[in-house]
Amino acid sequence: MEKALKECVSYFKNNRGYDKIFQQMREKWRSYGKISGNIIVNNPTSEEREAVKKFLGIVSDTKKIKFKMADFEKALKESKFNSIELIDLLEEYFQEKIIYQKEEKKLIEEERIRFFENIRVKLKIESIYNKEIEKLLDTIILEKSYLFKYGEDNSEIEKMIFLSLKAVHYLSNLDEKVKIAILGAKIAKSPHYFDRGSIAGNFLIYLLYLLFDIEVTKGAENILEVYYRANIEVDSVSNYVACFGIRLYTKSGEHGAYREFIKNSEEYLVTLSNLSKIVKADSDNKRVFIVENQMVFSYLCECFKDKSISILCTSGQLKTAALILIDMLCKAGCKIYYSGDFDPEGIEIAEKLIQRDKNIVPWCFSKENYRKAISENIISNERLKKLDKIENICFKELIEEIKKERKAGYQELLLDKMKKDIEEILN
Repeated sequence: MEKALKECVSYFKNNRGYDKIFQQMREKWRSYGKISGNIIVNNPTSEEREAVKKFLGIVSDTKKIKFKMADFEKALKESKFNSIELIDLLEEYFQEKIIYQKEEKKLIEEERIRFFENIRVKLKIESIYNKEIEKLLDTIILEKSYLFKYGEDNSEIEKMIFLSLKAVHYLSNLDEKVKIAILGAKIAKSPHYFDRGSIAGNFLIYLLYLLFDIEVTKGAENILEVYYRANIEVDSVSNYVACFGIRLYTKSGEHGAYREFIKNSEEYLVTLSNLSKIVKADSDNKRVFIVENQMVFSYLCECFKDKSISILCTSGQLKTAALILIDMLCKAGCKIYYSGDFDPEGIEIAEKLIQRDKNIVPWCFSKENYRKAISENIISNERLKKLDKIENICFKELIEEIKKERKAGYQELLLDKMKKDIEEILN
């Protein structure tokens, strides 16, 4: 039987006129799971026409060859290869198991389930399977099931998912900061395993976004924020925020150095490194004013020198240090007033910030203030399109006005207005 099958395959493979016919028969079997449908070869070559004539006895024209797949099976049974089943011939011809598509989908799904369940079992064996890890794994299965590739070696992907979840578990039980290289060495025996930009490094960041319920973006500051929250040591010196009148506390009480800055009515910088020991931030009057521009910050600090006021300067894009400090202030019950520039980027920052906590409100972002702060700097069409993504209704009138004028507005032109607002809010 095996000898006859090989001889049969050799017969058809030695004649290229059968190539397209066999390819179509394979796809018909995959589609229907049985001998069914028509075989059609458009614009056949003389070799293909001769092959059909010789084996099936069909004479075709130069435009099309057409016959039923069942006709081929009938011809096979009437030939010297009558002991050969057509499906056996097709599988030997292509050197593969030909599976009905519905059955294949079922097999793929069963394999996928086994793949992820195998990871679950390994996590349980190593006693690192808790509700947190369970939730992350279930989300991976829901969002990243494509990581499993049917018919391929998935051992490295399985290893990456397992080790990344193990790393999350390790970080969740850590009381001190750890360098990313040490984390890689500890969990994967490789210092560079979780490097940013690597497949495993990016996957770990994805898990941390899920863990802390932070919107997944490519922004460097968001990545630094999840690193900081996860106790992964980051560039903690160049990441800072400028402060005035904000009290910082360690486990032992109020931080003496910052208390002296407040006592002397001086501005000060707080880095991520400084914040690593801070457990609480607060304001004497539970009001904090945040500005984007450094010059505006300096001006307001000078105006309210020797006054009980808390001001914070983000210097443009919100750095991780600023976000961590703002979160602490919100937790302490402070109301935060945020003011930024009147351009697409400034409004984007404002929207993201006020979405962060109900205690954060936009400050000076009105159509009237924009008219006072408007400049001659034209906003490009590309930048204006960013405004279409702003969903918060409180910016609606302002956005319409900016689209109409197509010019940026800046905080520096609202200094008197901001000073007056602060006086009214604090009195």
